Amino acid sequence: MDKYGIYIHIPFCKARCSYCAFSSCTDYSLAPKYFAKQYAEIEQFRDMGSEISTIYLGGGTPSSVEIKYLDGLFEKLNDNFDLSKVSETTVECNPESVTDELLFCLKRNGVNRLSFGLQSVNDETLKRIGRLHSYADFCRALNLAKRRGFDNVNADLIVGLPETADDFRRSVDTVAKLPLQHVSVYALELHEDTPLYELCQAKYPHNDDELADLYDYARTALGQNRYMGYEISNFAQVGRECKHNLNYWQEGRYFAFGASASGFVGDTRYVNPHSIAEYIATPVDKLHDENETLSISEQANEFVMLGLRLSSGVNLEEFAERYGSDFFDFFPNARKLIRQGFLCVESGRVTVPTSQIYVINSILCELLTFE
Repeated sequence: MDKYGIYIHIPFCKARCSYCAFSSCTDYSLAPKYFAKQYAEIEQFRDMGSEISTIYLGGGTPSSVEIKYLDGLFEKLNDNFDLSKVSETTVECNPESVTDELLFCLKRNGVNRLSFGLQSVNDETLKRIGRLHSYADFCRALNLAKRRGFDNVNADLIVGLPETADDFRRSVDTVAKLPLQHVSVYALELHEDTPLYELCQAKYPHNDDELADLYDYARTALGQNRYMGYEISNFAQVGRECKHNLNYWQEGRYFAFGASASGFVGDTRYVNPHSIAEYIATPVDKLHDENETLSISEQANEFVMLGLRLSSGVNLEEFAERYGSDFFDFFPNARKLIRQGFLCVESGRVTVPTSQIYVINSILCELLTFE
């Protein structure tokens, strides 16, 4: 039986951050129609015969919607899938929306992992990017979650925000000593013609070298506090790696429900409409019309492209079993990249050396072979 993850996209936010490019909105009046469509979409996959291993509710801000919608989602999932083997269920939360009522709802629905959108411990930075919480709000939410029995908690940080290098280092130093099990460190993606882009260019212009230095600082500081970098942007204590995301990076399969959600079922990847209004308006049996069947060659390229983001890299034996080809036959430029020091092979695995992760996109362009 195939093992699948489930991703649920909840697009609603009390305020839209100035850097956000996700499918999100602040109009909660759309919630009844949105969740009705999502419930119907879930029902389309009844009796697929797939074993579900992980569930992830992302957004948007899942923690900001009414409890009845979260209960409804978990009820629909239980009605339509075998959830008896689920080992990890994650819900993304913004600190200001965490309440006892929310945590009790998550607990009764089997949630055992929380991911907080902290971004920075500096309150002025949080105001500049449109976040509604303060660092004190985050500490309150974290302490409440710990008291309610959540012992697997992630916090997100962003490098490249409109703040000084010292501000970012302060965030890293502070977060590294908190009672967390996982920390994600993402690079800010700036889009031109946005207020945040103009602010960063005018007052906080971080060049690539400085951003690389800040990332190195985060990697070192987290490593000194028992957080091992298992993926380029993700650090975890032993055994606390995010299983749901590992499934993505290992070219696993997953169902996905909601606006802009992308699923991978069998050999086919589908993408739902990005617009929330369009998602609601699309008949449920037409939602997955935008799909693509991936060839074995395309899947092999994706397996390697994603796998090389992991510190464990690509298992050569697994590659051969999956795709019926020797790695070095399939990727003729691999040996040259090894000689040049951009890849290394050890214990039957191909990895990108830590010193080369900043040029991983260039390495992949040289390595991958597309039809």
